Amino acid sequence: MSVLAIIFLLNLKPTIYSIVGIFLIIILDVTVAVALYFLLRPVSKNISMLMSLFRIVYAAIFTTALYKIHDLTAFYSILDLGYIFFGIHLFLLGFLVYKSGYMPKWLGALIFIASTGYIIDPLLRFSGYAVEIGMYTFFGEVLFAFWLVIKGRKLSEVVSTP
Repeated sequence: MSVLAIIFLLNLKPTIYSIVGIFLIIILDVTVAVALYFLLRPVSKNISMLMSLFRIVYAAIFTTALYKIHDLTAFYSILDLGYIFFGIHLFLLGFLVYKSGYMPKWLGALIFIASTGYIIDPLLRFSGYAVEIGMYTFFGEVLFAFWLVIKGRKLSEVVSTP
């Protein structure tokens, strides 16, 4: 549940900090999309571009969902659509990491597994089922972030090639 949804449910006035925080998250999503493009461009320029575009579309859908925060049903329906785009982003990211040769294949596989939760959960919710596969598949995302922080500095030679 998003911060704004919680604020709405608790009848709290959204502070400027919460609103700025949400939009900062959206800006960071776009920034990460661009950074991942450059990181994985040596593997496949076209697939990297597509992967990044899916994340940017997710950020745009998330922004659109925020305008429907007063109607939580619409908000979550729009957000679920965004999760499908984010899942496709993760699917492509997992593929690129797996094929990269400069990142562990197991990490790409875990990111691919993470993508399934983001794709399957919303599709099942649209079909009327309340399933939360994503709560068991997110480990690849978390490990990828840690791996980038710990080992990612060594990738500068690979990424700097045009």
